[in-house]
Amino acid sequence: MKERLFSLLGIEPGEESMIVRLLTQSVFLGVFFGAFDISAHSLFLSIFDEKKMAWGYVLSGMAGIILTTVYTQLQSRINFRNFSVINLAFVTCLTLILWIILMINPLKWVIFLVFVMLGPLNILAMLGFWGTVSRLFTLRQGKRLFGLVDAGLIIGIIVSCYAIPVLLSLNFRAHNILLISAAGVLIATVLQITIGSRFLITQAKSTSETAKPGETKSILGLIKENSYIRILGAFIALSVMTAFFVQYSFMAVTREQYPAEEDMARFLGLFTGSMMIFTLLIKLTVFAYLIRNYGLRTCLALSPVLIAGFAIIAVVIGTLMGYTPATSGFMLFFMILALSRLFSKSLKDSIESPSFKVIYLTFDEKTRYVVQSGMDGTVNEIAALSSGLLLSGLGILGFIRLIHFSIVLIAITGLWIFIAFRLYSEYRKSIRKALESGSRDIAGSEVHQDKSVNEGRFLAELAFRENYFDLVSGNYKSLDKYHGNWFPFRVLEEADSRKDLSLLPLVKKIAADQGNGKEVRERAASVSESLEHLYSSVTEKDDKIIFSQKLLADSRQPQTTQILRLLRDNSDDSKATGIMLIGKFGIKDMIQEVCECLNYPKLRRQAKDILIHFGKDATDQLQRYYMVSSGNNETSKAILRILSRGGNSDNSMFLFARLWSNSRQVKEIALKLLSDSDFKSTDNERDHIHQLISDIIGIIVWNISAAICLEKNKDELLLQTLNKDTARWNQFLFDLLSITYDSGSISRIRENLASNTVESVNYALEMIDIVIDESIKPKIIPLLDVIPKEAKVKNLYQFYPGEIPDYPRLIDDILNRDYNLLGIWIRACSLRNMPSVDNDMLAESVIALLFSPEPILQEESAKLIARSGNQIYSSVSGRIDANLKNRIEMFMHNEITEQEMLYEKVRFLSSLLAGIDEDYLLFLANSLKYLKVPENNELPAEGYILWSLPSGNKAAIISYQDETDAKIMGIKSDEGFYLLPLSAVEDFHYQYPEQSSIILNYIENIEL
Repeated sequence: MKERLFSLLGIEPGEESMIVRLLTQSVFLGVFFGAFDISAHSLFLSIFDEKKMAWGYVLSGMAGIILTTVYTQLQSRINFRNFSVINLAFVTCLTLILWIILMINPLKWVIFLVFVMLGPLNILAMLGFWGTVSRLFTLRQGKRLFGLVDAGLIIGIIVSCYAIPVLLSLNFRAHNILLISAAGVLIATVLQITIGSRFLITQAKSTSETAKPGETKSILGLIKENSYIRILGAFIALSVMTAFFVQYSFMAVTREQYPAEEDMARFLGLFTGSMMIFTLLIKLTVFAYLIRNYGLRTCLALSPVLIAGFAIIAVVIGTLMGYTPATSGFMLFFMILALSRLFSKSLKDSIESPSFKVIYLTFDEKTRYVVQSGMDGTVNEIAALSSGLLLSGLGILGFIRLIHFSIVLIAITGLWIFIAFRLYSEYRKSIRKALESGSRDIAGSEVHQDKSVNEGRFLAELAFRENYFDLVSGNYKSLDKYHGNWFPFRVLEEADSRKDLSLLPLVKKIAADQGNGKEVRERAASVSESLEHLYSSVTEKDDKIIFSQKLLADSRQPQTTQILRLLRDNSDDSKATGIMLIGKFGIKDMIQEVCECLNYPKLRRQAKDILIHFGKDATDQLQRYYMVSSGNNETSKAILRILSRGGNSDNSMFLFARLWSNSRQVKEIALKLLSDSDFKSTDNERDHIHQLISDIIGIIVWNISAAICLEKNKDELLLQTLNKDTARWNQFLFDLLSITYDSGSISRIRENLASNTVESVNYALEMIDIVIDESIKPKIIPLLDVIPKEAKVKNLYQFYPGEIPDYPRLIDDILNRDYNLLGIWIRACSLRNMPSVDNDMLAESVIALLFSPEPILQEESAKLIARSGNQIYSSVSGRIDANLKNRIEMFMHNEITEQEMLYEKVRFLSSLLAGIDEDYLLFLANSLKYLKVPENNELPAEGYILWSLPSGNKAAIISYQDETDAKIMGIKSDEGFYLLPLSAVEDFHYQYPEQSSIILNYIENIEL
């Protein structure tokens, strides 16, 4: 039960103790705020009139400025864990002293002092509490839990307010309400001590400490320099003034209606409690709805428009029907002012404050916190002081009556409305500026760095093969790029074992380089001597491969006939030497021969490097060969990667045209390469891209509809898999937007959407409104808005009509959907998830997958048919070959273990290589071999990774046979082993270089 409640509230495991204490503390602080407010106002207005209340506001504002200044100074000098306790202890002591003095001798000056200290003590308690919360929470936790903690404060105020009428009915004296307030802050102080002792409260650095000398500016300096901040300050000042005028008029008329102290306390308790409930409801429901459907402009203008409306109604009623207790219109006048107070307070806390959070996002990080703290502190207190002075000044004038304050309020709210629209206009301008500066920052911060290879043997082997053409061509930059001894040792080992004469110049360089260790130089000298002897004596008749390597080591260009003989030879080594001769000597007429080698697994890496070396000269041949081999995805992707390195507009446009390829993988790699090269589409191409964006949104909408069905049927496995596929399409969509619009702006939009708060999402939608073209905007905004899935589908129905499928139909749709729209893995999960085939339509789909080219779908459909009984098997047995029939029968008789299934192999790899999509892991799973016991005759001669089952937490990389026994003994397992050849990893790195960093880092960690 507890776990479900914590999960519902968004509390993650490990946070429970801290959150419970903070929530409890926030409730008791709410009790303090609510009880003190009602006590101070009821005591004050039972003795003084409203004109004295205005002077009380003035003195309270001055006291608040002094105490907050002292607070700011002390918090930077005292450890915050201790200071937070001292701060609350000070508030507790002062509250208790005020209560004691009040009980001993309730003189007028004591009651006046209680009223004056209401605001300052509230501010001190609030500053200490939120200071603690902000230091305990990370940024991610804060976004998730600030609202929950804030709700605790409101609940505490509600509890204290509704408790007061009950206590007063039990003959509880009104003076003692202050004691309840003191008890609340006392308990909060005790809780602060326990929080400080159990949890780490970090000591945040002040702005002055973190900023460079001369960089720090005060809020007043920023207001003077920046018109946007100036208008924001004016808006907040007018908001505070309006609140004071509304409060003043409301309390004045309340005093007339409830002159007795206890009656006023009873009424204020019920009214304030109801007002806070109203505030909480608006905060939880109305703000998110308003800002998503009507935008920030409506949120900013709502409060002044409503308050102005109430003020006008109050003036009309007061003028026509009277506003004194003796007139017939007094009660109606009182109700209008009460409504004005209700909406003023509720909208300030639930609409205005969150709207400010949206506005603060438009400032850069250095300025943001200065502006936010300055507005909440300095500007707020100055406005409060000014409001008190204005109210006091009006009160001094003999002809001023209560209704005149409402007339002045109309003028203030009229100016406030004007400033609200000005503020929204400046907000939009600020977004444009932020987007422009953001794109410049991103463009200026892009730094290309080559990955360094450290001590790992496999990574050194991989690096050697990737740089082999450069090394034999005389480009030795890779020697400086790769650290450690493994790389030069690998060069020497290759040169020595294979008598590779093409490496002779490099071996001489290693031997002569004093930066290498003594052991490396001595080994290099020995290998060099051996190769030089071979170089001087070998002829073509002795060994044609070694002789061809001699040609590669030579500085003279060989004859074309010699190269052609090498290319026509059946040996892969001869072909490899032949194409490297073409590359080294830049023979452009033979580029076509190099292109053809991209289809040969043992030659494709060298062919790719050579074609990159040719650069623009290879463009035409590569584009032609792409068309010839377009049915081969691996070759097509390799050609696109080579073309992207050419750096000319023709290649970019060729890549751009591939965005409309039938292959999802080709589309993705083409877009990724365009995005990485900062390609920008022209205005003429934009309409074409918009149609593609529209198609992608349609695919995502289908996924969302499917996800709704899976959620309703509580199918977590398929839902999780589908969400990954949707995230992949979302990435494709944002990459499309990046090449269509300013990439820096799109990046900022995505960052704010990822924050997933109402404020950041609205900020992102405002940026979309500015950046994205009108033709596609109606589809983009509903898709990216953080709203329930059902609402997204509904909002997009006019563009993508459809319905939420029922579960059986959805499963059939998943199995039969185009492979370029939905991945292979989710189909395998669908098959694995079904206990049996229960209808004819589904049976046909499952049977069709028996003939799929994907081994995992063959396996899972065969296993599902085996689970479904003899009827389906009998209907299909005559249509399948003997091997498949035998495999189904093995499944039926449980003769194939789970570990041998590709499905389990993918799950195993996914648990170790988090971050690589399962559809990509299928490539590795096809090479993963299950061994019950690793017998020597089953182990490959080349290197491999060996994992113990079931968890794979014990692993070894075995590069040579003499390492086998010792390393296997270190990872014993009774449940068997998985073996993955390192050659499969190398192939994966070639096929999916964008995905391979995760597994390469994993291997490096094992080796180290």
